[in-house]
This record gives sequence, C-alpha cells and structure tokens, in this order.
Amino acid sequence: MLVRNNPAMEILTAIAEKMTLVGMYPSPEEAIKALALSQIEREIKELRERIAAFERKYGMTFEEFTNYLRNRATMVEEMDWEEWDDARKKLEIREKALEAIRQYASTIS
Repeated sequence: MLVRNNPAMEILTAIAEKMTLVGMYPSPEEAIKALALSQIEREIKELRERIAAFERKYGMTFEEFTNYLRNRATMVEEMDWEEWDDARKKLEIREKALEAIRQYASTIS
C-alpha cells in the first residue's frame, strides 16, 4: 500500500488506485512507476528535439556554437545560447532521474 502522508501523495495514490481498478495496471505501484517513466521519457524527448532544433538552426554542436560566439555574440545568439544551455542541463538531470527510477523500478517489479 502507498503511503498517504500529504495531499500530493493522496492525489497520486487515488489516481493510481483508479488506474488499477479499471485494469490498466496490476497495482498502484506499477501505475505510479509507469506514469513517472512516461513523464520523464516525454520530457527527454522534447528536450532532445529542442537541442536538435538549435543544432539545425546553427549547423553546429553546442560546444562549437559556444566557441563561435566568443567575443562576438548578438543578442539573439546569446538568448539562443542560454536556452540551448538550459535544455542541455535539463536533459542531463532528466536522464539521471530516468536511470534512477528505472533502477528503483527494477527492484520492485
């Protein structure tokens, strides 16, 4: 049984239990695991697409773009660099989270 110690957990537990009752998952734990993995995988896909869009736009990798901008960036290029860097950082965090959840999920399957 899932712990019900705060409002967020109560909502998540209720959703997971309903998904189990209608036969989507064998247990609330499996439902939560699937939801978490699906959400992170979706975010990773979106971030990879965003990074690829910058690579297409500038015809180079982030590292190449960083070197290209040294002492010559326009405001638009600087804003793109910030957004690109942010996407890279978020992607790294989500990939680590995905791996951690997969490792944990393998212990409860």
